[in-house]
Amino acid sequence: MSESRPRRKKKSVLIEPFKQIKFGLYVFAVSVAFILASGFLFVMAFREQYEHVMGLFNIVDENMKWALVTNDVFTTNAIRIGAVFAAYLIILFTVVFRLTHRYYGPLVSIERFVEEIKRGNYGQRVKIRERDELHQLVDRLNSMADVLERRHGRHAKETIKEHIKETIKATPKETRGK
Repeated sequence: MSESRPRRKKKSVLIEPFKQIKFGLYVFAVSVAFILASGFLFVMAFREQYEHVMGLFNIVDENMKWALVTNDVFTTNAIRIGAVFAAYLIILFTVVFRLTHRYYGPLVSIERFVEEIKRGNYGQRVKIRERDELHQLVDRLNSMADVLERRHGRHAKETIKEHIKETIKATPKETRGK
């Protein structure tokens, strides 16, 4: 298993803010579209039911029609639906934030790891937190880094530079200038 990473500071809670917000907005837009469509169907069904009830009771006065429907029960239910919608949005944002954090955090660490490997720093390892995702990929990347380090040394470029310096030092001064 990969090494645990210490808990993040509050300053770095948003790992990739634009990616996390973009993902959150997509999920939010789809959810709101679904809720609006459901709400539209609910209102249409309520309106049809209302017209049916008004037809049964033959209420002629327009003011009396709405007084029958907009009572304490209607107001209480509207408040409950609004509270459920607000709770849904809070839960949605929390879940989206946590999921994006669990995936984007390791991806940022992996991107940094790949850049270090490209630079020839084969001693670099990916470290992610226990609750983050992609542990299997991180383990494979760290194994790859172990193999590269064994083949090419901890810092390949530094090793080559040191080898060149040692070769220059070992070469007699008289033959260096020729």
